[in-house]
Amino acid sequence: MAEWTTPSSPVPGGLEDLAGGNALVAKLLAQRGIQSVEDARPFLDPAAYDPAPPEDLPDLEKGVRRIRSAIERGERVLVWGDFDVDGQTSTALLVEALRKLGAEVDYHVPHRERESHGVNWEHLEGYLDDGVGVVLTCDTGVSSNRPIRKARNRGVDVVVTDHHDLPSRLPPAEALINPKRLPERHPLGTLPGVGVAYKFVQKLAEGQNLTEGTGLRPTGYLDLVALGIVADIAVLRGDTRYLLQLGLEKLRETGRPGLQAVMDSANVTREEADEEDIGFRIGPRLNAVGRLGDANVSVPLLTTSDPGEARAIAGDLEELNDRRKLLTAQVFEAARKKLRWEPELLQTAVLVLYGEQWPAGVIGIVAHRLTEKYHKPTILLTSASEEYSRKEGDSEDQEALTRGSARSVEDLNITAAIADHADMLQSFGGHPMAAGVTLPEAKIGRFRRLVSRSIVGQKGGEEIVETLQIDSYLSLEELTLQLAEDLRQAAPFGPGNREPVFACRNLRVSGYEEIGSDGGHLKVTVTGPKSASREVLWWNAQEEDLPDGIFDLAVTVSTNVFRGERSLQLTWEDSRVRRKETGEETGEARSTEVIGHRGEGGLEDTLRALADRGDAQVWMEARQVDGVGAKSRLGLAPCKELVLGTLPPSRPVLEEALAACEPERIHVVGLPPTTETKEGFTRRLLGLCKHAIRSGKAAPLPKLSAAMGHEERTVRLGLQWLEERGQIQAAETGQKLSIKPGSGSGEADSSLEQALEEALQEARAFRKYALRGEAPLAKRSAAK
Repeated sequence: MAEWTTPSSPVPGGLEDLAGGNALVAKLLAQRGIQSVEDARPFLDPAAYDPAPPEDLPDLEKGVRRIRSAIERGERVLVWGDFDVDGQTSTALLVEALRKLGAEVDYHVPHRERESHGVNWEHLEGYLDDGVGVVLTCDTGVSSNRPIRKARNRGVDVVVTDHHDLPSRLPPAEALINPKRLPERHPLGTLPGVGVAYKFVQKLAEGQNLTEGTGLRPTGYLDLVALGIVADIAVLRGDTRYLLQLGLEKLRETGRPGLQAVMDSANVTREEADEEDIGFRIGPRLNAVGRLGDANVSVPLLTTSDPGEARAIAGDLEELNDRRKLLTAQVFEAARKKLRWEPELLQTAVLVLYGEQWPAGVIGIVAHRLTEKYHKPTILLTSASEEYSRKEGDSEDQEALTRGSARSVEDLNITAAIADHADMLQSFGGHPMAAGVTLPEAKIGRFRRLVSRSIVGQKGGEEIVETLQIDSYLSLEELTLQLAEDLRQAAPFGPGNREPVFACRNLRVSGYEEIGSDGGHLKVTVTGPKSASREVLWWNAQEEDLPDGIFDLAVTVSTNVFRGERSLQLTWEDSRVRRKETGEETGEARSTEVIGHRGEGGLEDTLRALADRGDAQVWMEARQVDGVGAKSRLGLAPCKELVLGTLPPSRPVLEEALAACEPERIHVVGLPPTTETKEGFTRRLLGLCKHAIRSGKAAPLPKLSAAMGHEERTVRLGLQWLEERGQIQAAETGQKLSIKPGSGSGEADSSLEQALEEALQEARAFRKYALRGEAPLAKRSAAK
C-alpha cells in the first residue's frame, strides 16, 4: 500500500475566478506550483502561451541550412526514424514536410527484432551506396557515434534530431539538435522526438518562406505531435504541454485517413479524443506494428490521402494489437511465475528478470506493468536474436547477448543508474523513465546487484517508499460527471501535470463484477456512510483482494463516452482498510479521549514509554528522540492511539492528520521542534537544502515541510529568505523544488524578514493553543 500524502498550498487571489469560480480546480493549480494568475493563464489557455522560438535548440539553424541546401541542390535526403510511436510520427512528419518542400526523400524505420534502436551501419551503407546525399535522423541518433562517423568519412552529412539522454561522447554530426543540450528548465527541454521534428519543420518553412503555395503549414502536423508526446510519456511542461493542447484540438478534427481509420478501429469518438485515448487506444495500435511487425508501414498510414489504403493498414494493425495483448499476458504470467519460484528477486532495489524466449517486442510493456505492481524500477531481458547480436558487435564468437527494456518510477533515473555501469554493457540508451540495454547473459547477476546499488544511491540510501498524493478528500456524493468535466480545465494530464487523485473515507464494497475477456478487471460498487453508491473500475485486479470491512479509497475521475452518451468513470488507484467502524459511518459524532502529559517531568522518557505501546503511533516533526520511531504527517495511518511528540504548526495540518489516523485516544507530549525560532528554522532548512544539492535530486515540498515541522507557505518564505541571502537558488515546479548553490552573498528584504517572523510566530501561537488544553484536539477530532 502506498503512503498517502496531502499537500496544502495557499490559493493565490484571483485563481478561483480564472478557473470559472471552481475552488477545487484553483486548489489543484496551486498544488501544482502555480502561484499567480499570470502563471495560470497560459497553463489553462494555449492562446495565452508564448512558445519558445525553434532556434533556441542548439544547432537547429545549422541543420536547417544543411537540409535547405540539399533541397536546392536536389540531393536525396534519407529520414532515419525509430519504431515506437514517437519515432513513427517524427518520421511521417519530416517525410511529408520535406516532400511538400520539393525534396527527394527516402525513409527508414529500423526493425525492432533485427536492428533495434539507433542508426545501423549495415543498412545505412546500402542507402549511401544508392546515392543518398544527406541523412536526417529523428527520435534517434545521439548515441550512434560509429555509423555517423563512417557516414562522415564517406562525405555524407548527418543531421541528428533526437531527445534522448546525451552520451559521454557525442557523434560527429553536421548538426546535433537535442533539447537535452539546453539549460535546465528551458521551455523546450522536455520535447520528445516529434516535438523536435516539429520545431525543425517550423524553422525550415519559415526560413524558406514557402508556407504559401507549397501547402506546407506546420500546424497541420500537430495531430502527429500529440500522438508522439503522449505515447512517449513526455513531461508536460513549457512548449510540450502547449503543443499537446493544440495537438489534441487538431486530432479531434484530423483529416488524415490513417488516423481516422485507427480511431474507428479503436472505438474512439473523434471529436472527444483526449490524451487517455492516445495512451490506451491509439498509441498501443501504432506501437504494435513497431513491436511485432515492420514500422515502416506507419509512414504511408499517417501520410496517405487514400481512405482505402488507410483502412487496410489499420486492419493489419488491429491484428497485430490483438497478438500484442496475447503475448503481453503470456510474458506477464511467466514473470509472475518466476517471482513465485524465486521471491528473493524482489529483494533488490531494481527488479531484473530474464526470460530466454520472451518476445522482445512486448517486454517493455510487461516491465511497465511490473513497475506499477511492485513500485520499483524494472528491467526485463530476453535473448538477443542472432542478427541483432551481429549488429551489436564485430566478433562472430562474442558472448551470448541479452537485450532488454527498463521502466522506472518517478524521481528515479533508470538510465543514469544503467549508465553507471556502462563498462559491462554492450549498449544502452534512454531517458529517466525508460531505457534499452544490451549486455552479456553471463553478467546479468552482477548487473542486477550494481544497478540496484545505483538506484539506492540516488535515494541517498533511504528506503524506496511508494507515495500517492491525494489532492483532496471528497464525499462519494461529490464524485459527479460535472466534477469530471470541470477538471478538464487543467488537462491534458500526464508527467509534469499528473491526473488529480481524490479520496473518499469510510466506504464498503457492496458488489463487484469481473469484466474483460479473461475477467482480469473488476467493476466494484462502493457505498458511502450516507448510502450513496458509485461504480469504480479496477484494472488488472486479478491478483488483488477486495478490502474487507470499512476502507478509504483513492480514485481518479474522468468521463466515458459510449454511443454518444457521456457518463462518469471512476478508476481505482489505491485503498487502505480502517481498523474499526467510526462514528462517521453510523452518522454519530465520535468523541476522542485526549490525555495531556506536560506535568509528568521527563517528557522524552514519557514519549519513549508511550511509543512502546503496541497500538500507539508517534507523530513528531523536526525533532528526534533516541529510541523513538516517529512518523511525519506524510506517513500517518489509521491507529487507535496517536502520540503528539511535537505539535502541528496549524489547524489544517492537525485536521488532515486526525482524518488520516481517526484515533480513539490522543496523547499530547508536545516537545518543542528545533525549528520554532528563526535561527533554528533557517539553520535546519539550509541543512536540508545542502543535502538536496549534494544528492542532485528534486526536493518534494510536502516532504520538506514535514521535515521542517511547518506549513508549506512558511517553508517557501524560508527558501526565499535563503535565496535572497545568496545561500541557495530554488525553483518550484508542481510541488517539487530544484535547489542549487547560491551566489554566496546577498541580503534579505526587510518585508520578507518580517513575513517569515510572522509565519513562525503563528506556528508558535497555534502550538501554544493546542498545548493549553485537550478541548481543541477533541473537538476537531469529533467533528471529523
